[in-house]
Formats: sequence, structure tokens, C-alpha cells
Amino acid sequence: MAQMPQPNPASASPIRSNEVAPEDRARVEREIAMGNGEKALEVAKAIHKRRPCVESESLLADAYELRFHDQLERGLDASAHELIKHIIRKFPSTAERVGGWEFAFEVRAGNLEPALRVLNDAARPPELHALIGNFIRRYVFDLRGIANTGILSPEHPIRAAAIALTKAFEAVTSGPVTEDQLALVEVSRQSPLSPWKMIIRAIAAFYRREDDLCEKYLAAVDRHSAALRLKPALRMLMRKRGPSRGAEIALGGQVGGDLERLRQSLTNLDHAIANRQPRPILSAIHQAVAACADVSPTLLERLRQHIFVRLGGVKLKAKDLRSALGPCVHDAYFWRLMARTAESESGRPVAIPLACCYWDEFGRHAVHEGLFPAKGPEIAALCLHMVELWARVEPDSVERAQQEFFRVFAGYEQYYRGQSSEIQALRPPSPRTYFLHPIEILERACEADPCSENFARWLKAAAKTSHADEVAAIWSEALPGDIPPLLHLMHSAEQRNALQKAFKLMERAEQIDGLNSAVRRARLRLLVSMALRHFKESKPKLAARELTQLEALPQAQQGDRPAFIAALRWIWSFAEGTPGQASAIRASVVQRLGSELATQVVFAGVLDRIGMKHSDVEEPPRGAPVAAAVGRACALGEDMGVPFDIPETLLDRLEKEISAADFSAPVAALIALGETALRQGLFPMAYAIAGAGLAQGSEGLARFLYLRAGGMPPWEAERRGRCLAAASELARRQRDNDLLDRIGTLREEIFDWYEAEGNGPSTTVSSDEIARLVTEEGQHRGYPKPRPAGREQECNCPKCRAERDLPIPPELEEMMEMIGPDGMAEALSEIIDSFVRPRKRRGRKPRFPFDDKNSPF
Repeated sequence: MAQMPQPNPASASPIRSNEVAPEDRARVEREIAMGNGEKALEVAKAIHKRRPCVESESLLADAYELRFHDQLERGLDASAHELIKHIIRKFPSTAERVGGWEFAFEVRAGNLEPALRVLNDAARPPELHALIGNFIRRYVFDLRGIANTGILSPEHPIRAAAIALTKAFEAVTSGPVTEDQLALVEVSRQSPLSPWKMIIRAIAAFYRREDDLCEKYLAAVDRHSAALRLKPALRMLMRKRGPSRGAEIALGGQVGGDLERLRQSLTNLDHAIANRQPRPILSAIHQAVAACADVSPTLLERLRQHIFVRLGGVKLKAKDLRSALGPCVHDAYFWRLMARTAESESGRPVAIPLACCYWDEFGRHAVHEGLFPAKGPEIAALCLHMVELWARVEPDSVERAQQEFFRVFAGYEQYYRGQSSEIQALRPPSPRTYFLHPIEILERACEADPCSENFARWLKAAAKTSHADEVAAIWSEALPGDIPPLLHLMHSAEQRNALQKAFKLMERAEQIDGLNSAVRRARLRLLVSMALRHFKESKPKLAARELTQLEALPQAQQGDRPAFIAALRWIWSFAEGTPGQASAIRASVVQRLGSELATQVVFAGVLDRIGMKHSDVEEPPRGAPVAAAVGRACALGEDMGVPFDIPETLLDRLEKEISAADFSAPVAALIALGETALRQGLFPMAYAIAGAGLAQGSEGLARFLYLRAGGMPPWEAERRGRCLAAASELARRQRDNDLLDRIGTLREEIFDWYEAEGNGPSTTVSSDEIARLVTEEGQHRGYPKPRPAGREQECNCPKCRAERDLPIPPELEEMMEMIGPDGMAEALSEIIDSFVRPRKRRGRKPRFPFDDKNSPF
């Protein structure tokens, strides 16, 4: 570094003790801040001439500093050196400060070592540290020089800031960055490197095409900093103004090239494809490819793939396309584009199977390219995405979509022709069709990632097929500690009356998780089923074993369950010839249920289950409540897995009681009674019970709305949809999965083709809407009657739609083609008639081991 000049005492101006007036200092500082160096120097000289002092010399040094930096930036190093000597000689009090300007030459030349050693020396004056920091702000472009220096410790504020900025600069110019990466908490506002923080954020905004935000960050860059040199280049790239220097043009070309040319060529290609004229399309492709090759060669391969996919449906000769486009690599990225494009074509029936086909190819190529392993959650996620795509297809249209795929898809040959040997080796040896069947797709998902969630999806999809038990067995073998597959197999065995097998599965589940509530209920239910079967097979001695176990179960002593167990013991007492004991047991049941009528319903239901003859349930005396007793009995039957029917002798009495204005009953009993009526096909009764429950209060609203929807006649499609939507929303809030399953089943059972257009349930229902719906439905007590055409809700049968000159839904047209108009009318009539209460004649049932004279009734 040049030798620092010494002051000459003989030439020094006299120094006075008085200070510079605040308003004079403010004038100089204002001119300096505005960059008016000459004006600032003129004002400072006038102040010093009027009142020479140490402070006035300091003001002169401030003004001279602008001239010094101007000479440095213009490369006038010799003049800058002479200026330093002149200032020190004429104003000796500034010698220490102005002498520090010598470090500016080294910093500007890139030799940071002398300046950094001063910063690392805590004994040097703070003013010198600040001066060097200012030089770093003005002249340092190479942040790596500070980040990699060994002079400053990594914890030094300036080096820590340089390290953080270097990493952020590399990240922002390499790809997308997060807000955390742009926070740069290591760079304080007072740091000499703080302008680079604004530049990095401006670059990030530029790449995100947020030009206004980019301008905001550029405006915040210190105009006396080295970082400002990038501002014109960024503004040129944003087309804010033309470039003024060759360096800016070079930098802009390296960053974005001739983007306008490329952008215009792609716009022309879009217009040509929209017009679907082969010759202009081929010409536009050639121009776009040439522009990309010149402007950004690294994007050329991706551009070819995008153009190829964009041309879907445009008829071009393969030879002409290859000549204009060049080689298009059909790798994983290409198949992903194909799949996403097919997904967007929701109007075509074949779009979903084609998308799944392309996703399958993407998965195989991605595995080959090492993007993810052949088995793992990535492949499973891909399979689940295919299943979600198939969920968009209406169930009645699935087969049509599958057939359309085989008609449209010409095979893989066209996609692998002309590809490299490496890609051709990936061509499927034979047509792959698993992606056309959601159940097979789920099987692959479980093979790739055998977790409980994937198996649960597979089992749910296979629940209505003959393969459900096989799926559950595979799940149980793969994850022996999971309870759900065992519960499914147990329930399936129970339905086939393979109770011993079901019991063994239940014991196995108990070993895994004996406290599981579903497993505990299963033991109770299976013991009941086994006892009933032994009674039905006239083997009361075998039933005694199950009865003993039932009576010892803690869960069998909860609620009304002891009454059901007592009913079984009552039957066993008759079978063993001890009617006296049976009478005492029956009295205990009446006491437990608090009703003779409820006891009769329970006993009749149990006897029906074992196939034993009994007399009809007697109607109670006038004025005695019926609904609460029957509902309580039905609730007990549902709880024990032995659903009871509402006795025919009580139907008229129940209808009158429920329709009364002052009717009320316990919520649990009403819900059980309504679900029993719905199961028996007593839709008007289920409708009335739901209305009574909604009018009673807020408890059980979700269940009552479900019952109201289930009891609706088909001509009330809009009301049914609203009730189901509200019931679903309440069930989701209450996490009532059982009710959600019932709602889903009910929706599947309802004929979609009978729904009025636009009457589907909304996805979300607000609390206010639910409250209004509950109030409205609670006031509707009478069963809805069919409404003739021309009313507010018009009939949607084919005849009425034809009279109103409305098109017949495609599903109805297909059905009419199959069974004819007369058959259609008859089918609709049967559907409507099914909502009228069925009254079946009770036939003679097989007897139990005792004859009529020993019958309990």
C-alpha cells in the first residue's frame, strides 16, 4: 500500500474552538446524500472559510470523499492519490481518516487482505472499520473472496454475511428458492453487504415473473454499492428499458438470450396448432426449435417433448414431423406430459384409461432413470393416483371407457419407433392392462408399499367382489398385527355360518389386541350366533356352553344386554323341561326392559331367528306407549347382531302414535325404530319417525336426517339430496364412520338416473343451512304425495320429460332400448309401489324341539 503522507504544520490553517452550526452541517449532508459532490464541496468550503475548525474540516473531508470515489470509478488513480495528499496537507486534522482512503485502491483491485486484517483487529479505531466497510460496499463484487478468507473467523459478521449471500446467490440462479432461503438473517441492514440481499431477492422475483416486486427490491439497493451494477441488466431482462452498456447486453444474453424471439416463435406455433393446418404448423415448429437452439440450447430437448405432446390430435406425417421437430426423447418426463395432458381431456371417455396407461409408462421409465425405486411409496402413490382418476368415471361408464381404450390405443410401437436402444429396451413385451381395473391397480400399490392404509383401500374396493376374502387374507399375511383383515374374515365366515372358523379368527384378534372394541363386540356377537344356531339345530346342551360364556362376559352385562341373554336362557329352560325357571327368567326380562311389550318383541325376534313358531305380539292396552317399547327392543336386537322386525300387529298403532302432534320418545329408541322400518321397507313409517325425531330436539340429528332421506319417495329427489348432504356433514363433524358408510350405501342404492338434474348433494353444508333444513323437515309430518307435471318440482320420468320437450337421460334411453316403453312403465310403477308398506302373510315356521302345547306362547 502507498506510503501515507504526513501533514505539514506550516501550511495548516488556524483552528478555532467554536463548532459548525447544525443548519450548516445539514446543508452539506443533504447535498452529499443527493450525490451533488461539487455543490457539497462549495458549501463546505464556505463554511470552513467563515468558521474554520475541526468539524468544518471533517465536513470538507466528507465532501472531498465524493470526488475521491468519482476519480476511482473513472480509473483516475493518480489524481485520487494526489487528492489524498492535498487534503491531508491542507487539513491536518483529517489525516487519520483520509489516510484510510488508501485501502480503497486495494479493495477495488480485489486485494482484500489488508482491509480484512484491519477489520479483524479490534484495537483499530471504529471509524476506520466503518470506512473499510464502506469501501467493501462500494467495490467488492466477489463475495466468495470474503466467504473463503481465512483472515476473518466464520462468526465474523461480514464473513458470515458473505457465506450466506454466496449460497443464496448460487441457489437463486440455479432454480426455485423458498422464502426461508431469501430471509438471509445473517445479513443485517448495517452490513456492508446488505445491498446484495436486495439484489438476490430481486433475482428471485425476476425468475418468478413478479416484475413489480423485482422493481421494488431494485429500488431498495444502495446507489453507492457495487450490487447496483446488476440493476440495469435486470431491468433490461424485464424489458423495462433498453441496455446502455455492452456488459449489460452480454449479461442479459447469458441469462435470457433473445427471449423475445423465442417467445414470439412459440406464440406463432400456438396459433398454427389452433388453426390445424399442417404446413404452417411444420414451419412454426422449425422456427421454434431453431430459436430455442440459439437462445437456450439446454431447453431444446424439453421443448421438443412439449411440442410433440401439444400436437396430440393433429394429423401430421411422421416423416415431416421428424424433419421439423428433430429427435424427441420419450423418457419419464415425456410420459408425464402425456399423462397430464390426457387427464385434462375430461370430456373424452377414453381420457382416463389413456392417462393411466401413460402413468404406467412414466413409472417404468422413472424407475429405469433412478428417479425412485421399483418398489416403495412412490410407486404406490402413482397407483393411488390412477385409482383417483378412475373415481372420476361414472360406474356405468367404466366398461365403455375400457372398451374405448382398446379401440383407440394402437399399442406402444409408435412411441418407441426411432428411440435409442436404451429406451427401446423398456418397451413392454406385451400389452399391459392392469391399469384398466382399479382393484388390480390397488393390488400393485400394496405390493409396492404394503402398509395398512393401502390394504384398507384395496379391501374396500374388493368388498363387493368375490375376491374380498382373498384380499383380507393377503393383508393379514403381510401385516399379521393388523386387526381389520381379521375382522373382515371373521364377519365373512359368520355370514357363511362358519361360526367355528369365525370364532378362531376372533380369538386370534384377541391375542393381538384384546382391548379393541370391535374385537370385544365380535366375541359377544359370535357367542350369540353360535348359541342361536345350536338352538335352531335342536342342540340345547351345546347351546348351554355358549350361554355360560355369555353370562360371564363383562360386556354382556352392559345396558339391556342381560335381557337378551336371559331370553336365550329362557328358551334353554323350555328345551330342558323346566318351565318354572323359564317364568322367573321372563319376569326378570320384563323388569329389565320395563315393558311387557318390549319383552314380547325381544322374545318374538329371538324365536323368529331360530325358526320357532310363536303367537303374534299382542297389542298393548289403549293409551300405553308403543314406539318407545318397540324401539328399545329393536335397539337391543341391533346391538346383539340379531335384528328384530316390527310386528305387523303393531304397525297401525305405531303409525297413529308417531303421527300425533305431541308424540315424543327416547332418541335411541326412535333411531332404532326408524332404522328397522327402513330395513323392512316401511318407508312412510321411517319418514314419519325421522320427522318426529327432528322435531324433538338437537340430539341424533344426523341419524334422523339419514332416516328422512331413506324414507323419501323417488319424486322428492331434491329434498333427499339435501338431507343426505346435511347428514354427511354432521357425521363428518361427529366422526361417525358407521353413519357415513350407511349414507354411502344408501346413495349407491338410489337410482342415479332418477335424480333430477342439479339436485345432487352439495359438498359442504353450513351450520345455518343444516339448522334451517332440520326446522323445515321437522314440520313436514305427512308422507309426500306425487306431484304432477307443471308444479314446482316436475316429474322426471321419460313420458313427462318428453311432454316438456326435455331430452331423456342416456341411462333411461339405454334401459328403454333393453326393455321397451311398456317394460319401463312397469318398472317405474314397481319402484313407486315399493314405497308402500308391504304386508306379508305370515306362514307356518318349523317348530322347536317341543310341540304346540309346550310352546312358550
